[in-house]
Amino acid sequence: MCGRALLLAGALLAGCTCCMHGNRMSVPADPPNCRDIPGSSHSGQLCVTTTFRHGDVWFVRGSNASGSRQAIAGLSFTHEGQVSFGEFSISPGGSWLAVIIAEEGHPSLLFRRLPPLLHGEDQPDDLPVLAIYPGALGIVGWKDDDRLIIGSDQDLLHERHGGEAVLVLDYLVHLPDGAITLP
Repeated sequence: MCGRALLLAGALLAGCTCCMHGNRMSVPADPPNCRDIPGSSHSGQLCVTTTFRHGDVWFVRGSNASGSRQAIAGLSFTHEGQVSFGEFSISPGGSWLAVIIAEEGHPSLLFRRLPPLLHGEDQPDDLPVLAIYPGALGIVGWKDDDRLIIGSDQDLLHERHGGEAVLVLDYLVHLPDGAITLP
């Protein structure tokens, strides 16, 4: 339960600041947060780093000795720093990317199909978005390649959010439709 609390807090506290070095200003970036890409022809890891000026910057880091990087153009969830980046997870078969962001402290869970992203292809906007207000949201893990387990302190089974649960409860989000059930 402690790990889940840290995930929920991290989703709300992401961000970075600028620093002065002599007469020039530098924009620090958070260290890359990387996950292995399962079930993919890409050997390596999907990584994200957040910067003050450019928000979240995504790239694929190769598994070879040089650790080459390939930027993923057009992928951003934080819109140049106006939204805080929380966490991300890749489904076990490499089909889905799940990302939690927070706008004004209110978390949202967004999905993208991973294979098209890795090949630079555009994606339709018909994938589910789960926005929580008020409350918290965290990624617990994947049950299988099409079902993500999330934790929230809100009652997500009813259309009206805002009904606080007594504890953080786990829910299953089914893809690609976004249906929510109990695990």
